[in-house]
Amino acid sequence: MSRSEDILDAAERCMRQHGFYQTSVQQIARESGVSIGLIYKYYKNKEAIIEALVTRVVQRMITLLNADFKHVAHDITHSAQDILPPAVEQSIVLLMEVSAEATRNARIHQIMQDAWQELGNNFIRQEQALNPTLEARVIRARLSVMSRVIDGLIIRRCMKQQAIPAGFIPFFTVINREVHRPDAI
Repeated sequence: MSRSEDILDAAERCMRQHGFYQTSVQQIARESGVSIGLIYKYYKNKEAIIEALVTRVVQRMITLLNADFKHVAHDITHSAQDILPPAVEQSIVLLMEVSAEATRNARIHQIMQDAWQELGNNFIRQEQALNPTLEARVIRARLSVMSRVIDGLIIRRCMKQQAIPAGFIPFFTVINREVHRPDAI
């Protein structure tokens, strides 16, 4: 693994452990076992580290989601603990953490807009491969509904440490089935 990858691994660990605001370049240097100067050799500033990290996380999510797209996107018969693969869920949590900074930082805002756009476009491509006659606008509307539900679930479970109610999965299954009905939208 390269030094730049070591730095990104350390940045991801720090952000998962301490959050975006409490993660400093100094902490990343300590966690990666390199000097601050070496970090600045690879990355101009914290924003550049964030951009590289977000790009890596998005690519990881795309790989994981595409590996079993039909199951992840349509076969919602899971338990509340595994609606999404754990690595995807943790990646979403990390992206949400970085997104909080997007309200104050125009560059981070653009990085996150690009990331969410790339994830959405990938979803559209995968969905159209399964359903070639489905229009992108319909897929995007369905994705919008389902991602809001899933984001809310992740926020409650991972960030607020709240258990998912026992009756949620049957309800979620009905929502998913209705959103994906051929005549919906």
